[in-house]
This record gives sequence, structure tokens and C-alpha cells, in this order.
Amino acid sequence: MRGKKPKERKSYVLRMGDGTLVEVTREIYLEWYQSKRREKYQQERSRKFGVCSLDGLAQKGDFLKGDMDTNSGAEEIAIKNLCTESIKNALNKLPEPDAYLIYLLFYEEVKVKEAAQIFGCSRKTILNRKKRILGQLNKIMNELGIEGDCL
Repeated sequence: MRGKKPKERKSYVLRMGDGTLVEVTREIYLEWYQSKRREKYQQERSRKFGVCSLDGLAQKGDFLKGDMDTNSGAEEIAIKNLCTESIKNALNKLPEPDAYLIYLLFYEEVKVKEAAQIFGCSRKTILNRKKRILGQLNKIMNELGIEGDCL
């Protein structure tokens, strides 16, 4: 686990949703709080960049939410493919260097530091470009009529 770990204690207690306290091991305690931080981070990113949500697609009329069985993998794959296709269409409208940077960072999962070496610039420049490009992609997707923000 990265970051600052809590000090050693005699016992570790987690509060459940109904208010009851449960004593757990240190490992479970650390993992539980790490997952909470990860969840909070994902929610912040979702607010900042938007998410491809089923509600957004249902509002647009791309599918009927009630018809989808949440246990079925086929519908989930179809939704993912719809988002992927939308992103590809938006990427095609970007200048080639910008599209290549997004491809490296998100599809090839190249680290920002490695992308900076490839482009011959600093990490901060790559981070600024990434932020600008994601904003452009979001704008392009909105112009294409894609709501629900797949980015």
C-alpha cells in the first residue's frame, strides 16, 4: 500500500453500514481504507472528466435500461464497444500528435514519464497536453451528439 500507513494499534475496528463495530486484522483494515480512498479518487475523476454511464446512454435513447440484464456480459460488451467506437471517432478528428499521445497513454498504457521521453519534453508538458486533449475530446463527442461522456 502506498502512502502513509496508520500507526500500529492494539486493535483495528471498522464501522459497518448499520453502525455496528467489527474488529478486524491490520491487513483488512489497511485494505478497506485503501479501497475507500481509491473509490473517492474514481468519483473525483468521474466528476472531472465524466463517465460513460448507462443512465446517460438511456437518456440519449441508445438502449433501454430496463431491457438490460445486469448479469449478462453481452450487453456490457456492447456498451463498452459503443463507447470505444465513439472515442475512436472523436480521436480521428484530433491532430495526429494529440491522437498518438492519447493512444500511448490510454491504450498502450505508457507512463507519463516514458511519453515525455518519446515526445522529447517534460512530464508537466505531457500532463498539460493530456488535460487539453481530453477536454477537446469531450467537446468533440458532445458535438457528435454523444452524451454520457465516455471519457
